[in-house]
Order: sequence, then C-alpha cells, then structure tokens
Amino acid sequence: MIRHGYIREQKDIRYLILFCMSFLPFAISEADLLEIVFIDDGFGYFEFSEAFHALQEQGLIACVDTGTEKQYILTEKGQSVLEASQNELRMSVRDKAQAAAIRVVRKIERNATIKTHHVDNGDGTYNVTLEITGKKGLVAGVNMMVFTPRQCTLLEENFRRNAEHIYDQMISILLADKNDETEGRA
Repeated sequence: MIRHGYIREQKDIRYLILFCMSFLPFAISEADLLEIVFIDDGFGYFEFSEAFHALQEQGLIACVDTGTEKQYILTEKGQSVLEASQNELRMSVRDKAQAAAIRVVRKIERNATIKTHHVDNGDGTYNVTLEITGKKGLVAGVNMMVFTPRQCTLLEENFRRNAEHIYDQMISILLADKNDETEGRA
C-alpha cells in the first residue's frame, strides 16, 4: 500500500505520539490516542503499535491502570525527549495534531459528564438512569422503567449520543408557559 503522508519512519511516528500526548491534561486510552495521531496518511496501525510499544519500553510513556481500561500518560522523561527534539515535525503536522488533540479532549470531557446505568429489578423490568453532571454536581437526571435489556441499551446509547439535545428539549418542554401554548393555537 502506498502511503502519501509525511510521517513514515519509526522515529517520526514516535515523536508524533509524544507530541500529541503533550497536549493531554490527563491519561488517555490507546483508542483515543489513535484518533489523535492518525492525522497523516504516512503510516498505519501496525507502525503506530510498534512505535507506541517502543515508547513504553523506553519509559517515555507510562501505563496507568484505571480499572476499566489501560490509559497512558507522557512521563517526565518523555517530556524531556520531546523538548530536546522541538522541531522534528512539519508545522502543518503539528497544527493538525494540536487540533486533533483538542477535539479528542473535548470529546473525553463531554463523555465524562454523561453517565448511564441500569438495574435489573428482578420482576422483568429494569430501571435505567441517565444523568448529565457538571462541575457543581448533577445538572439533569432521568430514571425510567423499561422491560427489556435491549431497551436499556437503546436508552443508554441514544442518551450518550444526544445528551445535549435531550436536555435542551426537556428544558423547553418543562419551562414552556401554558399561556404561550394557548395563544399559539388561537
């Protein structure tokens, strides 16, 4: 397969990974890191994987076990290597990497504010809890009873995907002035 990007060599891929991780204020999953570094068509997953594991072996990236999935963070040693190699990437690649990192950080922060779970009531019903949290605590929450595990999954997935829209619609409906509705019909 012919690749058309600028990043092709292992040292460049390693530097790109370090550069991307320098924008992250917290540990990140490998999948989210992939979303950031695949800004250049010069390499694929296997080249990324080789570079990523080499960085871990060298102690430039550390694995943080969060319980649910492994996450990774740039070490002080990795930051030092990055600073010593300031201009290893083209400016256009650095700009794309920074924009991708910002996009992924926003996605991660958004997803952290949306919580869903369900409980089997033991009688053939389930309670699904859907919540949006903020810095000061719960912003909005809904607890609904449904009848199948599939309904639980659908509610949770659709809420995660559309939380802001659902919140806006709930607020609009709940804050609607009854007089405004009757005047609109006349």
